[in-house]
Amino acid sequence: MAVGAPAFALLLALVLLAGRVVLSQQAVETAAWDAARSASITRSDDVTARAQEVAAASLANQELNCAGTDVVVDLSGYATEPGAPSAITVTVSCSVKLWDLGLAGAPTKTVSSTATSPTDTWRSAP
Repeated sequence: MAVGAPAFALLLALVLLAGRVVLSQQAVETAAWDAARSASITRSDDVTARAQEVAAASLANQELNCAGTDVVVDLSGYATEPGAPSAITVTVSCSVKLWDLGLAGAPTKTVSSTATSPTDTWRSAP
């Protein structure tokens, strides 16, 4: 019985760790999709700033506190001529804190997700 308690505690901590990583991945995926969609419908020149703002708000709404966040916006398809298909791609990365789960020496785990959203083919440039 005395040997089983620490083993059970370790198993529980590992389950919590896996759950934290999975939930964090889902939150980052949602943030990437939200940021890409928002950037694709933005009608001004501050597309990157808008994507970063939306990604941060999405992560905050999902109560994910990252040790570090990085939002990369690919605008290579943004400045196309009207009538040409284009899209905006956003990659969101988050360094998830794992040390507060009770596992001594647990590092951070970086999770990231990339989302692409098409822009309106016939819209005019800002």
